[in-house]
Amino acid sequence: MGQVGAILARIEAQDAPPEHLKQLVLSLDMAENFRAFGSICGRECQVLKFHHDIESADMFPRIEAASAGKFREIVAKLKAEHEVVHELIIRLSRAADALAEVPSEAHFIQAGNTFRKLEEIVRSHFGYEETELEEAIGYYLGSI
Repeated sequence: MGQVGAILARIEAQDAPPEHLKQLVLSLDMAENFRAFGSICGRECQVLKFHHDIESADMFPRIEAASAGKFREIVAKLKAEHEVVHELIIRLSRAADALAEVPSEAHFIQAGNTFRKLEEIVRSHFGYEETELEEAIGYYLGSI
């Protein structure tokens, strides 16, 4: 996230050409690993894919069963956010393509807005997950 934000700032300050955003976005671990592993990860996609797989296949069902479904809405929200992150990664890649092809103010604004939304969602997602499930994981699953 930091790399994309920094290059957006450099492009905005006219210290880098718009093509640098496309190159960076397409070379990011999250984009490469998304293509390779089909997951919405973030910067450490392999680790986060493993994390998400454990959540979906094991942790979430066990927490829901042990808590008699008390956390069903929280789990559904987290799964839905994974889809939102995936979509925003795709949109950022497309916005970077458009900016590189036609380096206009409108395309730059679109790329910047998409990035900021992605960053906001990712930070919010992890904060929500930690806040809402931290105690449940310890209580229902013990130490993992």
